[in-house]
Amino acid sequence: MRRFFLRLWNLLRGGQAERELAREIEAHLTLLQEDFERRGLPPEEARLAAKREYGGIEQAKELHRAERSFVWVEQFFKDVRYGWSNLLRNPGFTFVAVTALALGIGVNATIFGIYNAVALKQLPLSDPAHVMRVKRWTGTNSYAYKYTFAYPEYNYLREHNDVFSGVTAASSAIPVMASIEGESAVHVNGYAVSANYFAELGVKARIGRTFLPEEDRLLDANPVVVLSYRFWQKKFNGDSNVLGRVIKLNGLAYTIAGVAPEGFSGTNVVPAEAAFWAPLSMIGRLDPSFGPAPDSTWHETWRDSSHPGFELMARLRNGVELATAQAEVSGLLRRYLSAYREEQPTTSVTLQHASYFGAAGDFWLNGLAVAVLMTVSLVLLVACANVANMLLARGAARQREIGIRLALGAGRARVIRQLLVESVLLALLGGAAAIPLAAWAGKLLWVSLNEFAQGNGDLTVDLDVSPDAHVFLYGLGLSLLTGILFGLAPALQSTRTDLNTAIKQEGSAAGGQMGRSRLRGLLLGTQVMISVLLLVVSGEQLRGLASSFASASDLGYETRDTFLVRGSFGNDFATALSEKQRLLDRLEWLPEVSSVAHGWPNPGSLLQWPATAGKFSGQAITSFASDGYFETLGIPILRGRGLTRQEAEQGAALAVISEATARRAWPNQDPLGKRFSITLFQNAATNYEVVGIAKDVRFALITEVDPTHIYLPDGQGNDASPDVRMRGPLLFRIHGNRDQALAAVQSAVASVDPKLLPRLDLTSLGDGPVALQRELFRVVALFPAVLTLLSLTLAGVGIYGVMAFLVSQRTKEIGIRMALGARSRVVVRSMVIQGLRPVFVGMLVGLAVSIPVEAVIRSKMPRLLDPAHSLSWLGDPIVLGELALVLFIAVLASVVPARRAMRVDPMVALRYE
Repeated sequence: MRRFFLRLWNLLRGGQAERELAREIEAHLTLLQEDFERRGLPPEEARLAAKREYGGIEQAKELHRAERSFVWVEQFFKDVRYGWSNLLRNPGFTFVAVTALALGIGVNATIFGIYNAVALKQLPLSDPAHVMRVKRWTGTNSYAYKYTFAYPEYNYLREHNDVFSGVTAASSAIPVMASIEGESAVHVNGYAVSANYFAELGVKARIGRTFLPEEDRLLDANPVVVLSYRFWQKKFNGDSNVLGRVIKLNGLAYTIAGVAPEGFSGTNVVPAEAAFWAPLSMIGRLDPSFGPAPDSTWHETWRDSSHPGFELMARLRNGVELATAQAEVSGLLRRYLSAYREEQPTTSVTLQHASYFGAAGDFWLNGLAVAVLMTVSLVLLVACANVANMLLARGAARQREIGIRLALGAGRARVIRQLLVESVLLALLGGAAAIPLAAWAGKLLWVSLNEFAQGNGDLTVDLDVSPDAHVFLYGLGLSLLTGILFGLAPALQSTRTDLNTAIKQEGSAAGGQMGRSRLRGLLLGTQVMISVLLLVVSGEQLRGLASSFASASDLGYETRDTFLVRGSFGNDFATALSEKQRLLDRLEWLPEVSSVAHGWPNPGSLLQWPATAGKFSGQAITSFASDGYFETLGIPILRGRGLTRQEAEQGAALAVISEATARRAWPNQDPLGKRFSITLFQNAATNYEVVGIAKDVRFALITEVDPTHIYLPDGQGNDASPDVRMRGPLLFRIHGNRDQALAAVQSAVASVDPKLLPRLDLTSLGDGPVALQRELFRVVALFPAVLTLLSLTLAGVGIYGVMAFLVSQRTKEIGIRMALGARSRVVVRSMVIQGLRPVFVGMLVGLAVSIPVEAVIRSKMPRLLDPAHSLSWLGDPIVLGELALVLFIAVLASVVPARRAMRVDPMVALRYE
């Protein structure tokens, strides 16, 4: 133990120990010199004799260092200093290598940063490891789950559990109209939460306070709110005197009690940007869907309802295991629900570590993240091959140095370790540059997605995508792995050399040997193969997407002037339908509106139910339609008729089917008057009669016609769940000036019920669901295109850099060949052929690999591309043009350095040789 600590102490004071060692050796030499002088030798000869008597001074120092300290640590620091000085002596090489690695590592770190923000980053709570999210599993589908619970379920769990120190409830994001001291009202989102929400989760107010226990009940005094930090900064400029001021939400005054800390955006599964949090007792005034107009008993109404509108968070007691808590929670809620008939029965209740999007431990999300990271790793692989090839070429200039070191007794492992240290230093520099690049790219990507989502009427997701410890550790680990990956092969190749040849020859022979290296060709071919693979796959997807969009120009329904009206119409089915009908009647009188209806044209809301019709049995896309549905959407009835108002309201057992449905169910038959059965939710199968055939549409996916589409009447006699049907949007079709028409619609909504305005969402089909699908398909198709551009750039720079370096190493050889009579054209051609040989091989291998890869993509995502699109890159001018581009880059990378080398004076080369 004493020797260990002495070695550690000497390691920390290496400079002083070296000076002491030098003084000690000098003292020994002085004593020996004095002894030889006494024997009669002159001082100079006595000094030489003393050194011969003492032996190898450097060997003695090495032995002393090995005994006094950890020699391998000292050698490591020497390697770091030597490697760093080598990189500084070659700034051009260092810059190109670091840039290539920064791009490769940065792309991976960007994707991992998004995944980290979604799945790994803990919520900004006190001791988040003990905070659990309650998750409900429903129905027979093993993937059907949700995070919402009714207030009675929350209350029962809170009062009867023995495993939690507290249980909190929070509503989903509630859109309201907010006004401050006479300012015009604006749309904001907020949450209604239980009074113990902040205290139980350990979130302390930045200024002021959070909620008191008694504020969870309706009080005569003014209600209070807690503002979000971002809203406080935006609307109040961070004024600390905001406490006690009044803010009006939906016309009701609230007193500001405090401001939440910076970075806290709530705990809901989807962290929508919030402006405030209000006590749970005020939810009926914020969200009309929770009950009737406020009165003395309104809060009891929603407290006793089965409205599943709350997400539950709970904190485990100290010492309670997760499995124990989960078993008790599941038993409690299933016991409570056994007295009720659920439309979608709860099969189990589980606890999940708190994360946004419910992503903690999600198998499918983790699988998707791995797949995407593996895809973007192709770019990193190109960067690694790029830098490895540059190191391999650079090793040609260091053959003599390495040979001399080996000849003087350095072990091969010692030299390999020093070369690996240089590689790892390069990778660490690339990783250091990649982290800020990833932070910028991740933020830009998230902001772009948020702007698009907000433009389509969805909430702005408030998620912190800035790098944290997970991203830094990922970048560090990836950098170390990358440094070893691209540095090991060149290090092994550079130290596998003939010592006599390496010492005698300075560079021409070595350069020629390295120029003909099989490893160099393999690395060049790998870069080209990956680039070609990505080029072909992205080119095929882009061409297929363009073909799909061209064929999808006619979706079968009107998108530009048809609008969805979505809002909160209350929790009671009859009241909601009555309110919707009043709004429909009011809109029908507007001169700016040509037709109105009620139904589900939103592709994200389409339902699929088991159906049996003629020769068809399987899942069928189903829409619930009112009278005027087909006229509003502009869907022509080809045969038969649509639904009358009386049939739609009464839910008559009549249906309209699409052309594709008729062809699948009754081929070569007249489907009018035919009957089929369909099972909605868990009700018994109901028979419907076909009264009309509508034109095919592209609701489910804009890239293909719906294979089956059945339109059922939307009325109280229908077997569909009332809770689901009443959430369907209203539809209206306008003509004339769009702005004037939308302003008239908003006025009509206000005249029917002013409380609808805060939650009103008017979105055209073209700007909403259709645009969303188009954008998603573009992202899916353009993602490999971006990777292709990066890999092609890296490969081009790498090929050019390697060829330029190798040609420069062979400049003397070229000069000698020219002096001996070789023609410049022959020399250039030989060098170009030598450079293009691995390029051609890489292109062929890339094309061969692209065929099964494209087939796998098509089998996994059969609806992404046009079904009629074939795998024929041979006849695709875009793909062939991309391949020609790769070939052009390779030719340019070989010709330019070769022609530059041709300018050398042959006589200069001969004299130098």
